[in-house]
Amino acid sequence: MRRWPALVLALLCGAAAAQSPTPATPRFGERVEVDVVNVDVLVTDRDGRPVTDLGRADFELRIDGVPVPIEYFAAPEAEVAPPAGPLLAPIAPAGPGSTPAPPPAAPPPPEAGHLFVFVDQSALEWKASDTIVEEIREFLLARAGRDDRILVASFADTLRILSDAIGDRAAMLAALDEVDRLRGRGTRVASTRTLLEREVRNFGLSFSVSPERERAFIEAETQRLKHEIEQYGREELDRQRRSIAALEQWIGVLAALDGHKSVLLVTAGYTASPTAFLSAMLQAKRGQVLRSGFDGVDLMEAEGNNMLVRFEAMLRAAQNARVSFYTITPRTPPVAQNSAEFGSLGRGVARPAPRDLTLIEAASSVARLAKATGGASLFLDAGLSRELERVDRDRAGAYSLGFPVGPEAGDGDHRIEVTVRRPGLEVRHRESFRRLSLGEQADQEVAAGATLGAAAASFPVALELADPEPERGKAHSVGITVRIPIAGLALLPEGETWVGRLEVRVALRDDQGSVRVAAPTAIDLRIPDAERAEALAGNWAHRADLRLASGTHRVAVTVTDLVAGLYSTATATVVVPAGD
Repeated sequence: MRRWPALVLALLCGAAAAQSPTPATPRFGERVEVDVVNVDVLVTDRDGRPVTDLGRADFELRIDGVPVPIEYFAAPEAEVAPPAGPLLAPIAPAGPGSTPAPPPAAPPPPEAGHLFVFVDQSALEWKASDTIVEEIREFLLARAGRDDRILVASFADTLRILSDAIGDRAAMLAALDEVDRLRGRGTRVASTRTLLEREVRNFGLSFSVSPERERAFIEAETQRLKHEIEQYGREELDRQRRSIAALEQWIGVLAALDGHKSVLLVTAGYTASPTAFLSAMLQAKRGQVLRSGFDGVDLMEAEGNNMLVRFEAMLRAAQNARVSFYTITPRTPPVAQNSAEFGSLGRGVARPAPRDLTLIEAASSVARLAKATGGASLFLDAGLSRELERVDRDRAGAYSLGFPVGPEAGDGDHRIEVTVRRPGLEVRHRESFRRLSLGEQADQEVAAGATLGAAAASFPVALELADPEPERGKAHSVGITVRIPIAGLALLPEGETWVGRLEVRVALRDDQGSVRVAAPTAIDLRIPDAERAEALAGNWAHRADLRLASGTHRVAVTVTDLVAGLYSTATATVVVPAGD
């Protein structure tokens, strides 16, 4: 979704009309905000081959079940066709002393080549991680020297942006080496679960206590295992929450870039009930030992449900950002006899252990990510190298269907349905969109500025950084000054005062690839009418201090003009020396 500049229609009256107690014409019209929503569509035949010879008339687009005209249409590898009619209303002539609204923006050009990679190392076991990273390395190195921008990010404990270079082989290799260095984090997760499973399976097989103390001993062992299972579950849910938050932050960065984004997402999947199998097996084992009922253990349903809510929010954000996930996961091997899934509960007991639904739930989450965003699910096996080529094939064969929306769309999610009139074809596309608020767009813009150095420029903004000043410890204080030419802002009259309303956002990226975004700061400009001419010739200066550790930092500042509905971003880099 791309927002066109808001149009402030300044309809100023003459002096006589201004003195009238009931003017016939309003002093200011309404702001007109128009968004263009683009739906990327992949069409294949029964054999999975791309179909690229369709025209606008071959598609039917429905939003929330209602047919919508396709105002913009782009065939694979084709320029964007102009809309059927004018998208934006003309700007009314500005009266004396008013700030003119900017002209309408041109339609976005065809997107540049981009490839995005996100590797979640927090749950991948050593061998699977090593193999997947090597496959991706081979896939990416084939693009060295092109004009494609290769963005590589990883998550182990926090989000790290490792490369945003364009066709730079050395930067690409360094990023992949760093991803490889973080591998094996998931081995610890799997080991903890395996040890707990072993203890539960051995529960009750040999108690060296007297019969009269056996029940008390079993109760104590049950409580101990319950506690350890719950602790494992909470740690695992927390890891998944942080992984989803990092992925959501990454999506926010990509959302500020125009065009459709294809993302290779390496993950083990997400599950809201990581302890379900262990808890059910402990319940069965305890009931077997005591020959009595058992009320089960805490499955942490509330924490799991909260994680699912966060997952769905991330998924909707990905759809809104035009991100298609190509998920890469280890293929789950067939369950062997006498395994945790099909083995018995103990010697002499034919009853099998409960099925482990955690694996199914994790796999389902990955499949949903791919399907809901118009991507595909890939697996670590002998065909992965060939499957990775699907990313380029899909990008080259994608259609783009565009339509305008305004404030009437609200801020809720809207269902997207695309069908083709030619029979026997399969269609893939994202499932929904949501019209973003101005503040949400500015949040994405400042994050992209710090991460990628991207900078929108609807009006002039200058960023100045002072020299770092050492503080106690290893931190330094860096003063920043944001200069905003007042003549570039939209000002509203309030009596004998001209008023402007701004928000300033600051984001940082350090040399470890971590990105931080501060809360916005509100600024109200109030300029007396008598001083307005002088003020229009100058700048508004916003100052703040940053506390930074040693290293290289990219600073991004986004200034939002809330009256005009526009924002601009400026970036700068500062090198903070090592402390004493």
